[in-house]
Amino acid sequence: MLAEKNNHIENQQDTNQWFDDMISNLRVDQLLLQADVLEKHKKEVYEAMISGDHDFMHNYARKTSSAFFIKNLIDSYFIELVERKAIPNRLAFELSNSKVLVWAEIDNDDEETEDALILTAAKVNYEFSKYGFHISSTIVEEDDKLNIPKHYKEVLIKEA
Repeated sequence: MLAEKNNHIENQQDTNQWFDDMISNLRVDQLLLQADVLEKHKKEVYEAMISGDHDFMHNYARKTSSAFFIKNLIDSYFIELVERKAIPNRLAFELSNSKVLVWAEIDNDDEETEDALILTAAKVNYEFSKYGFHISSTIVEEDDKLNIPKHYKEVLIKEA
């Protein structure tokens, strides 16, 4: 009973501190806005919130959440590839608001790297699909002699 009460008090203190910090940060931004020295991007966001520009606010939220999840998805993808010790010969990405297209070239008949790429995508998709984000992979072999599609950005070339 005492432990529950102490936990409740700690949670309340954390909540109060969070709100105090949030209000302090808003007040600083308010002063910077009034002095016309707030960074341009923040100023646009506050002006949209103040004016009730819901289109801007929702578009801003969509873009920032997409950037957040896509970055984390790619980070998880690379971490998983490294853990599986799977390095394709070439790797390229095409990014959109909710998905990452992966283009990977592997050695001929390199089943181990191919399996690792497939399992990496599956694991990342499992982790991020609940947020509406996913990876779709294309895996080719050297003998296919295919170029990376022009709209992809190459991020890895394996050194010989």
